[in-house]
Amino acid sequence: MTSALRDARDAHGWTLEQTAARLIRLAESRGAPISASRASLRQMISDMERGRRKPGHYKPLLCDLFGRTPDELGFAEEQPPTVTPVVDLGEMLTRASAVTPTAIADLQRQVDGLRALDRQLGSPAVVEPTRQLVRTMQELMAHVFAGGTRQALAVVLSDAAALNAWQVLNAGDVRQAWELHNLARTAGLESGRPELLAHAMGEQTYGLLDIGRPADAVQLAEAAREAAGNRVPPLLQTWLQAAAAEAYASAGDAASCRTALDAAARSLPQDTDNTETPYLSLDEWHLERWRGNILAKLGDSAALDSLLVALDGTPATYVRATAALHCDIAQSLAVRGDRAGSLRHAQQARTLARQTGSIRQLRRIEAVMKRTA
Repeated sequence: MTSALRDARDAHGWTLEQTAARLIRLAESRGAPISASRASLRQMISDMERGRRKPGHYKPLLCDLFGRTPDELGFAEEQPPTVTPVVDLGEMLTRASAVTPTAIADLQRQVDGLRALDRQLGSPAVVEPTRQLVRTMQELMAHVFAGGTRQALAVVLSDAAALNAWQVLNAGDVRQAWELHNLARTAGLESGRPELLAHAMGEQTYGLLDIGRPADAVQLAEAAREAAGNRVPPLLQTWLQAAAAEAYASAGDAASCRTALDAAARSLPQDTDNTETPYLSLDEWHLERWRGNILAKLGDSAALDSLLVALDGTPATYVRATAALHCDIAQSLAVRGDRAGSLRHAQQARTLARQTGSIRQLRRIEAVMKRTA
């Protein structure tokens, strides 16, 4: 029986020598060159495939190289049972009483900082700090009983949990992302802020799309718009319409998709300031890129025009979004029969996706490259 790591290598058609060379190049591109020689690394990979060696610090590099999660490569390790320390309830209540408006504002600044880093550096750089921040706020929420303080803390928790869910989803863990989105929804409900609830529900549709359940994604996208009603900022209304359009496209409902896209274009405010919705980055460029992505799903020839327009205005800081854009262009060019152009953009997409550690994007890119080959 071959190992999952060997299966992944075979799926790419790489020899041990080629795998070692690619791993070295990937590490060098991230500024962390591997000290082992190619021959030594080749033997290490062979030993990993046979279960004679653990991946150690090579684990994230191998995951990014193959576009698979640790579980999919057979790297899951048994976690030792955790011992929950016995903490006095009075002590926890005293700690939670220190949650002041100033402390909550500090927590929100931490979330905003992690969000900015996530957009530039990718999920691997910030997923663990974000997870720890979410856990801290969960613990505080469990012991804060003053209504106003709980609501204010729930606002930040919902935002942070949704951010962490998106990071985890990009890392390929749909189940954990689903649980985090549920936490974001629960906190959004307690916060009394319908925009937080609707945003978490809208994001959660992507987990359903990733596991091939477009009909369920449509149902959830429609529920998100219903939860929003007319009580959310215009920028979020636009985002929810576009998210619904993507779900409709994945479900093959072209008419509903185009109706939602038109509604998104109409509702996009002239002032796209996201002060009220810091978790959204949406302007004409983002919407044009998104429109191209959605039209590509429908096989619409107009998709490429939208994608190329978006590419011309790509902000340098949105690395993961740019990877997705190149992938969409590659897909559209492949439909038109431009194999060389499709491969060129797919390779650019793969480079950027590896840079940000987005396994979700790497899976999409590999699927496009297989169809183009």
